[in-house]
Amino acid sequence: MTVRHAFAAATLTAAVLLLSASVFAGAASAAEATATAPTTSYKQDVPPKGSLGTYDLTWTLPTAGKSGCTVCHNDPDLVRVQGGKTVSLYVNTGVLQESAHKDVPCTGCHIDFAYKTPHSNIALKGDEWRAVAKSACKNCHPQPYADYTSSAHSPSGRPGEAPGSIGTSQSSAPGKAKPLCGDCHGGHSIPASNNVEAVRAVHLSGAQMCGQCHAKGVETYVDYYHGAAYKMSAPDAPSCWDCHSSHKVLASTNRESTVNKDRLIDTCKKCHADPRDGYVGYAELVHGKQAVLDANPLYAIVKSAQDAVTMAFGKVKSLFKRGSS
Repeated sequence: MTVRHAFAAATLTAAVLLLSASVFAGAASAAEATATAPTTSYKQDVPPKGSLGTYDLTWTLPTAGKSGCTVCHNDPDLVRVQGGKTVSLYVNTGVLQESAHKDVPCTGCHIDFAYKTPHSNIALKGDEWRAVAKSACKNCHPQPYADYTSSAHSPSGRPGEAPGSIGTSQSSAPGKAKPLCGDCHGGHSIPASNNVEAVRAVHLSGAQMCGQCHAKGVETYVDYYHGAAYKMSAPDAPSCWDCHSSHKVLASTNRESTVNKDRLIDTCKKCHADPRDGYVGYAELVHGKQAVLDANPLYAIVKSAQDAVTMAFGKVKSLFKRGSS
């Protein structure tokens, strides 16, 4: 071998050795970085009820809030003592998965919560966290929220004004605050619009939903063609919001109200193809049927006779029961 060839071979060998050392050092640095880098896996030791072991709360973040929250809240035994009462903090994930919000993370509504044990944020002071969750709908449903805040149900107590303190403005119902979104729509079980049976159930829940504050309105909703049929679960009978609107509910004296006398024809067109002026006149009976009957002298006589017959029949029935015993 010539000197030139020997020199070339030595140079090539040195280059290979340097390259190998560089690759090895890079791999070692990467391994060290991986070993020391912070991970997104957390573990909190919480003794479960009746156990001396540990409760493994390991999961991978980011979870968008759902899987992390349900590690605890999917437990039917999860409770806390509040105001001397035991309050359940259980969330039925089966119900949640059947709802319209099955793909929405928990923190999409509970916007004041993040993973931290114990939950020590301001949301746990009293029931303020409930009010936050009940009004978080505005983040995904801006138009219904805009209609709602410009209605008689505005949480500020005055249509069009933002609330100073959520969930505190008093409604016309004694002891009741102005309703927030969740007070009418519910929470974890809000049905999807393509669930026909669930939507029908919501339609028939108007008396219960609105009756929380408007008991008298529900009580007087007994006219033959609307209220009486609705209370018999007729699917084509109007629920409260079919006439009064759903989000932009206004007093009947407000000219923008769907039940104002100047707009009743348009409201009746939702169900009646060709409503005439007679419909507007009949509208007074939708909630006023009993008042009109009570003011009719002939009705008062008939009603009195009917009550007397009913009472006499009851007495005769009672005598027969005594004789048979």
